[in-house]
Amino acid sequence: MIIKRIIALLIVIFIFLCQFTQIEAMQIEAMPDISAQAYIVIDAQSGRILKSHNADIKLPIASTTKIMTAILAIETIKNLNQKIGVPPECSGIEGSSIYLRPNQTVSVIDLLYGTMLRSGNDAASTLSKFAGRNDSEGFISMMNKKAKELGAFNTNFENANGLHDDNHYSTAYDLALISSYAMKNDTFKKIAAAEKYKAESINNIFYNKNKVVYQYKYGTGIKIGFTKAAGRCLVASAEKDGTEIIAVLLNDNNWFNDSYQTFDWAFENYKCYSIVEKRQFVKYTDERNPVFIGDSFRCVLTNKEIKQLRFEALIKPELMSNDSDTKTCGLYNIYLGKIKLHTGTLITE
Repeated sequence: MIIKRIIALLIVIFIFLCQFTQIEAMQIEAMPDISAQAYIVIDAQSGRILKSHNADIKLPIASTTKIMTAILAIETIKNLNQKIGVPPECSGIEGSSIYLRPNQTVSVIDLLYGTMLRSGNDAASTLSKFAGRNDSEGFISMMNKKAKELGAFNTNFENANGLHDDNHYSTAYDLALISSYAMKNDTFKKIAAAEKYKAESINNIFYNKNKVVYQYKYGTGIKIGFTKAAGRCLVASAEKDGTEIIAVLLNDNNWFNDSYQTFDWAFENYKCYSIVEKRQFVKYTDERNPVFIGDSFRCVLTNKEIKQLRFEALIKPELMSNDSDTKTCGLYNIYLGKIKLHTGTLITE
């Protein structure tokens, strides 16, 4: 009888401990319900995926297309202050517009702000014509090539503005890759973060349609989109205490509130840490040459995950290469448990 009671007590204690462990895990991992058809939440610095749902499903993305349009235009056009003429076919385009007139003269920088803040289809088309050397198909080819370079293999662009086309699509994951890349460009980030902008060349003031930049305390960008086929699409970013998060929400009727809840969850559970710094000493080679970290790496982690990090340095003579006064001499890996978070280079002098 006593043995049975002891066994029963042990079972109760075991169940309690299991429940406690589950509750603790939920406190770290639990995320508010998101109504998006597909979404993803990533660390903007490292690209680490914090949460996702249907992130690889190909979907229409509406004007979030303009993220690629803008960053490619910034990288392609040398002088963003130069003024260009508006091709007649780029005016009067359906949907969102900054109401450009045929042959009107407008600066490239004003077109970029008009594309990102007001989602002007005419502005995006004008940029694509100019950046694509007066060949919009050339620019579309550039967009698709850039997507592949960034690893966005499930993306295909058919236009520069996001108007619906059955063969124009992306995924939440791919949009996160493209957005993370774009937000590392200072010019793009400044444009995406603007609450309003005065377009001198057309005597107009653009107010940002993306409410994240003025409704959410830590909001930093980046782009909204809407068509009947795509629904409400939002790529949003926020930064708090050095931790920068990007959220992609596709076909989400509660887009802004969902993004705010997502950011709150991420900032509550994760913090960005500098894992290794460039030029940080690692070890000596067999020839007693000092080995250093070749590139810095930052990543968001929970308090528990910090204790699970593991560093691995691999000296590889076959990778030896000259780069000014330094030589690449190997690789280093950062692991979170068994998951590889990052691979970087080791250098020596």
